[in-house]
Amino acid sequence: MRKKLLWVLVILICGLATAILTGCSSDDDKAEAKTEVTMMYYVKVTDDVLKVADVEVNYVDQTGAKKKEALTSAEWKKTFSANALPLTEGLWAKITPKAAVGAGNYQLYVTTAAGYQAKLPSGKTIADAFGNDPEAAPTAAQTAAEVAVWCAKSGTVAFTVSQEGYAKQTKVDFGGNDDYDDADNGLATWLCEKFMKFWGYPISYCARK
Repeated sequence: MRKKLLWVLVILICGLATAILTGCSSDDDKAEAKTEVTMMYYVKVTDDVLKVADVEVNYVDQTGAKKKEALTSAEWKKTFSANALPLTEGLWAKITPKAAVGAGNYQLYVTTAAGYQAKLPSGKTIADAFGNDPEAAPTAAQTAAEVAVWCAKSGTVAFTVSQEGYAKQTKVDFGGNDDYDDADNGLATWLCEKFMKFWGYPISYCARK
């Protein structure tokens, strides 16, 4: 009888230990779950912009560092992977008129957009984007002075993504963009969806405004 009771006790203890270990394993799995974030940037200019100006793309990378690249073609895209929130995205196309700009009929327009997709530990995926309307009509410039005025108005896109995965517009100073960092900086859901298509992500993830 004592042997039977001893075996029952051993089985109960082992079962309890297994349950505790399983519970710890489950908690560890939850603790290890991380948010997966894709940061996305997009710049596009008309061909005339490259004829009359030099374009330098300034952006914030996944480490929070400010980087810059010369724009050598009409379209520029870049994506980063990150797994830590909060994070801040910022993008500014610095446009500088060339030294000698002759009179002409220049059609000038720049699309500047930044977006993100965040896959949360809960399994929910959220995406959003900020920028200016890529379908807006370009500005017509005739003289070097008009070109210079247009170049000086290139707006900045900047926002912070919270720990919960939602974005809020902010400001990023790239040095020289201070006077124009509110230009064309708001997007409705339909524009978020348009930019998600550019980057090849589902529009269903766009956060509803």
